[in-house]
Amino acid sequence: MSSDGPGLDILASIENGQAPRRILEFAARGFVPLSPAELVRAVGSMLAQGDAELSPLCEETFRTFDVSSLLGAVQMPETRPEQLEAIALRTRERKVLEGVLQHRSVANSTLVRLARHIEADLQDVLITNQARLLAAPEIVESLFENPDLSTDIRRRADEFLEEFFLKKERARGEEVAEAVEVEEPGSPAPAPVAAATAGGAAPAPADEEVSRDVVVRLTSLTVSQRIRVAFRGTREERLFLVRDPNRLVSTAVLKSPKTNEADAEAIANMKSVSEDVLRSVAQRREWMKKYALMSAIVRNPRSPIDVTLPLVLRLSQRDQTALSTDRNVPEAVRVTARRIVQRRQL
Repeated sequence: MSSDGPGLDILASIENGQAPRRILEFAARGFVPLSPAELVRAVGSMLAQGDAELSPLCEETFRTFDVSSLLGAVQMPETRPEQLEAIALRTRERKVLEGVLQHRSVANSTLVRLARHIEADLQDVLITNQARLLAAPEIVESLFENPDLSTDIRRRADEFLEEFFLKKERARGEEVAEAVEVEEPGSPAPAPVAAATAGGAAPAPADEEVSRDVVVRLTSLTVSQRIRVAFRGTREERLFLVRDPNRLVSTAVLKSPKTNEADAEAIANMKSVSEDVLRSVAQRREWMKKYALMSAIVRNPRSPIDVTLPLVLRLSQRDQTALSTDRNVPEAVRVTARRIVQRRQL
């Protein structure tokens, strides 16, 4: 038997939950014949197993591991998802986290958690793995929750959405349109995937007025399926999905060719959409030419302050006066409107 044999047997038994209690106790203290990287893996597995008695010992042992030991573990192809998760939870070392991000066995849940706080250089490592992002778009969503998300990574995340989801849905929509155009007169029209609301400019439904069947059906869909409906669905479906907590879904609504000025005004009046959605609406110059829409953005308490303050100047005198005493808007907006009104009265 090779000199590696006993050590590898110990590691495998720990990983598989089959090691004798005495071996586990020695491993928890770091007293087993394993290489430093293998010991990291063994302790990581034990931490994942959550033994109430051994976990404190494992935590203490884990704190003794140096960067080279952790790096050695994340560079081993055999390292398991739960071991990578244990490492990612307990280190801030850039090289180690980079190894976790790039490991083929890392769990999506680990990437989701890391995406929420990693720094810009590691954000770049994560966004580059497009095959993984395509399979688990919730990772991109978590990036948008990162308070330190760089401007470049935000742009690339938006491009990822456009390239891998919306572009594909746009092409599918064009194929459907072409099929309808060549349909012989008198033949029954194919049932649409999601029929558009007649007119497309009906009064906006209140946040709570979406039909129950739509809510039940859409909330049971996967992220990718909700993106598809957000891009091609009915007006009711799109105005429901624009409030989706997943930014990929809500962004798809705004990028949909079906979303028009009337829809944008309805969205601007919603109190349950995210700040990002309202910011995106405000960035569409063709939409903001409509006074009612611009006014709705200003009056929406969820609108970003940096977006609304410049717009206060564009409101009518009557609306500025009303805004100056409106307790439903942020104080900064109310104060700005009041100052404009006071200056006009001098």
